Amino acid sequence: MAAARAFRKQLTWRFPIHGASTAIVGDSQLKYLHQDFDPASPHSPAFICQPGACIGDIGELLDFVPKGTSNLILHIGTNDLANTDAPTAFNRYVALLDRIRHERPDIPMVFATLVLPRAPNQRLRRHNWRAVRRFNCEAREFNLRLLSLCHEREGVFYVNHRIDALPPWTVLAADGPHPSFTGVSLLA
Repeated sequence: MAAARAFRKQLTWRFPIHGASTAIVGDSQLKYLHQDFDPASPHSPAFICQPGACIGDIGELLDFVPKGTSNLILHIGTNDLANTDAPTAFNRYVALLDRIRHERPDIPMVFATLVLPRAPNQRLRRHNWRAVRRFNCEAREFNLRLLSLCHEREGVFYVNHRIDALPPWTVLAADGPHPSFTGVSLLA
């Protein structure tokens, strides 16, 4: 296994009191998700959150995933799609899945969450509709590729929270990419 390295931004992790059979690893969209789970429950997952994490960064977080974890939920891709296109981000995702299989063969099931759509940043003076449209187009393509991959690969599944079926202002915070408290509850 690779040695864990320090990141620019703060890594946070929350582990339940009892051993976790599930771990959720991802970017800042997971920041408050742990609040919807009881740490005393034997069914609560472990949370490993790296704000600003890209798909390539997640491999370095595998050492933080507790031993005995049989389900790994990956909530990543948003930061990649903000800076690159869907095919490039998807290729990085495939490489990450290969790395997980190689470094953590003890994790038989990996669940991929679909990338959430973005809403305009209400805190900006000028609208960012063009960037939002580009991102959502790339996210749709990425999600379609991810769905196809989950049907092809053994032990890889997807989680569709269906947040995109609701109006963005009800599930996304004012900044656009992060879920609101309602959105966090839906992710949980």
